[in-house]
Amino acid sequence: MLLDPTTADPWYRRAVRVSMGEMMYLPIGRAARWPEALDELRSHGFVVAALTPAPDAVDLATFTAARPERVALLLGAEGPGLTQVALSSSDLSIRIPIRDTVDSLNVGHAAAVAFAALADPTR
Repeated sequence: MLLDPTTADPWYRRAVRVSMGEMMYLPIGRAARWPEALDELRSHGFVVAALTPAPDAVDLATFTAARPERVALLLGAEGPGLTQVALSSSDLSIRIPIRDTVDSLNVGHAAAVAFAALADPTR
């Protein structure tokens, strides 16, 4: 997991508790230069995809049907979502289809849906 410089401390006691300790098994790094760090990911073959509720974003199912081998998924903060800088620094935007009557999913649920859809069952 790569964090931008403004992200909360992943080792904060409540964060560890809410993750039920799972974050202890996840490599975590903090990018000193953001969004320039995304270019480093691209140089290693990652496609940078921004998860957003924007109606013009590519549907998650469409994206996963032709999923690149390596995907870096950008997730925004609860409420404001991704910054305009993050959105414009991504290679594309993807969205989880939801009913018109629903504004958005919370970031935890959206992440779970997206990660499950992007999981490679052959690994």
